This record gives sequence, structure tokens and C-alpha cells, in this order.
Amino acid sequence: MSFKQLSLLFCLLISLSCERDEQTPECIANPINFISLTAENDTIEAGMSTRIIALAEGYKLTYEWSATRGYITPIEDKTNEVNYAASPCAIGDIFVTCKITDDCNNSISKDVKIIVL
Repeated sequence: MSFKQLSLLFCLLISLSCERDEQTPECIANPINFISLTAENDTIEAGMSTRIIALAEGYKLTYEWSATRGYITPIEDKTNEVNYAASPCAIGDIFVTCKITDDCNNSISKDVKIIVL
């Protein structure tokens, strides 16, 4: 095989292996709208907890939760609500992040600040 043929074959293999980022009509018609991220109590004492609720619209949404410190536990089968519990040593400003992803891998995230005394 010549160098030209090998180069062409290599380019063909690369182009076939690339993942296409196609937006389905459902995702285009229903983009993610992250309406709000709120905590029932934005100030709590160490060792206490508060419920956090994310409101969003979009196509087949999934929710991913994280916190700078403390513990996040799901609430029943509601993926858009969690319970945040501050650990005894987690004093200060804590940020809980909710990342929402739709079925087309579009994502958006927001933080809510919890003050732990």
C-alpha cells in the first residue's frame, strides 16, 4: 500500500469512529430550563439537615447531586429532591450542586449555598 492509500484509510477510520452529537427533535423542542434550586432552610446547625429541590423542564432529565462537604441522600423516588445533612465538622458556607442532563447529553448546573453554624 502506498502512503496515500494508508493516509486515506486512516482518515476514513478516524471519521467512522467519531461520535456524532446529534440533537433529537425532542431535545430541540424541549431544551433544559433549570427554573430553580432552593433549600427549605438556607441556614442550619452542624449535624442538622435540609431538603433541597430542583425545578426544571426538558426532555428525559437526569439529576446529579454533589456537595462541598456533608451528605446528600435521595428522597424517596424523587430524583429532583435530596436531603442535605451537614456533618458535625462542616461549619461555614457549603455549596450543594445539582447538574441536570437531558437525553441528548446537554447539561446545566446550579449551586445553592447552605450556611452551617
